[in-house]
Amino acid sequence: MFVGGVTMRYLKARLLAIVLILISAVLISVNWYQLLNEGRYSMKLAAFGPLVGVGGLFLLLFPAKGGKPGTTREKVIALVVFGIGLVAGLINWYLMDPAFFGR
Repeated sequence: MFVGGVTMRYLKARLLAIVLILISAVLISVNWYQLLNEGRYSMKLAAFGPLVGVGGLFLLLFPAKGGKPGTTREKVIALVVFGIGLVAGLINWYLMDPAFFGR
């Protein structure tokens, strides 16, 4: 089905991706707000908020890859995306609290 030249095939996946990215942005913003104004933050949000955003970005770029991975290649791709998300979360956490990491 085509609407205005844009395929509707992966519309639900892309809408979910946009929602995930927005949720991630809100969670990260709230966590930074709490840190800067109240002096406290959530370690879980610091680590896993960016993970949600990276997953949403991946789903936005590759909507056909959404769902349960079936092949070994798809499983490796899912683990790589998960790893990138965790690294992004650790960077965010480090920026929020370098003292926790010994700095």
